[in-house]
Amino acid sequence: MGFGSAVITPPMPVVLAGFGARKGLVSEVHDDLEVHAVFLRNGGQSLCLLVLDLLMLGPEVAGPLRAKVAGALGLDHSSVLTSCTHTHSGPAATLHTKRIGWPMPEQYAELLVGQCVNAGIAAQNSAEPVALGYARGRLPVDLSLNRRGLPYDPQLSLVEVRRPDGTLAGTLANVGIHPVALGIDCRAISGDWPTVTRGELRGSSAAPAVVIQGASGDVNPRRDPHTDPTPGGNWDTASELGREIAEVVDGLRASARPVGGEQLVPLVRQERLRAGLTLPALLAGRALRKVDVELVEWRLGDISLVAVPGEAFHALGRDIERARGDRVLLAGLAPSWLGYLPQPWGKGYEEKMSYGRGFTSAVARALLSPPPDDAGA
Repeated sequence: MGFGSAVITPPMPVVLAGFGARKGLVSEVHDDLEVHAVFLRNGGQSLCLLVLDLLMLGPEVAGPLRAKVAGALGLDHSSVLTSCTHTHSGPAATLHTKRIGWPMPEQYAELLVGQCVNAGIAAQNSAEPVALGYARGRLPVDLSLNRRGLPYDPQLSLVEVRRPDGTLAGTLANVGIHPVALGIDCRAISGDWPTVTRGELRGSSAAPAVVIQGASGDVNPRRDPHTDPTPGGNWDTASELGREIAEVVDGLRASARPVGGEQLVPLVRQERLRAGLTLPALLAGRALRKVDVELVEWRLGDISLVAVPGEAFHALGRDIERARGDRVLLAGLAPSWLGYLPQPWGKGYEEKMSYGRGFTSAVARALLSPPPDDAGA
C-alpha cells in the first residue's frame, strides 16, 4: 500500500459551494484543499482510492477523472474510486450547479485531473509491503447530532497500515459528520474539520492520514454554527471538532485487530434507475429519466469498502454496515453525487435535494444487498 497527495485549491477568486444563502466571490485561502490517494496492490490486483476535499463530484467530472487516473496507473476504470470529504468551504466540481449560483471554476476539471493523477502516481510509487489492522468504536455523543432528531448511534472505523517492523505507514479514518463546522459566514477556502483531523493524526504518528466521509446526510456537528454563526467562520469550532475526532482515532489504535485475508476484489454493479421530478434531477437533465448508477464495493481481505453514490442518512449507513458484519468502511459521495439518500423518507430539505423517493429506495435496496463475488470482478 502507498499514499500520495496533491493540492487541488483552485485559482482565486471563486464561489464557495454548499450554502445557498452565501453569495459572492471569495479570495482567501485559509488551508489548501487536497486530494489524498491510497494505492493498494496484492498479486495481480491493484486499486486506487482518491478522496477529495470537495463538496461533491458530478458524474460528468468524476467519470473522466477516474478514467485518466486509471490510464496513468495502468488500472481498469473500476479499480479507481473517487470520494469527497464534503467540505462546504470549497468550489463546485460539477457543471450542474451553475444555475443555482455555484459555478465550477474555469479549467478546474483539468486541474483536478492533473493533480489526482499526480497523487495517484505518488501513491503507486510509494507502495510497500504492509499489514492492515481494523477497529471500530463509538464516537462521544457530544461531538455530533442527528439534525432530523432520528435515532443516532455515532461510530468510527479505523484502518491502521503497518510495515513488517511494526512502524505505522498510514491511517484511514472513516466517520460521517457533515463538514459544516465553519458555518455559512465562512469566506475562505478550507477543508473544515477533516483537514484538522488529518493534521492532528500526521502530527501524532508522523504517517499519512486519510479521512473518508461516511453516512453524514443527516448528521451535523453538535456545536452547530447554523444556530450561532461567528462572523468570518467558526474556526475554533472546526479545530476543536477535528482534534476531538483525531483523539478518538488515536484511542482506537490499541483495539485494532489484523485484517484477515489478503485478496483485493473490486465488485461493480450497474443499475438503471428512474429519477423523480426533483431539483437536482432537473438541474442534471435527468428528471423522469433512467439514470446509470454505478455501485462499487471493494473487498479488502475480510473487510469491505462500500461506495455510496450520494449523501446517505445515518440509518442507511448503519444498515449497510450491519449487512456486512460491521467490518466496513463507507465511502460517501462515491464515485459521484446523485443527491441525498434519505432513509427513512420524510418531508424535509433533504428529500427535495434527492433524486426522488423511488430512486432513493432502489439505491438503498441495492446497497443493502452485498454483491456476488463475481459482480464486475
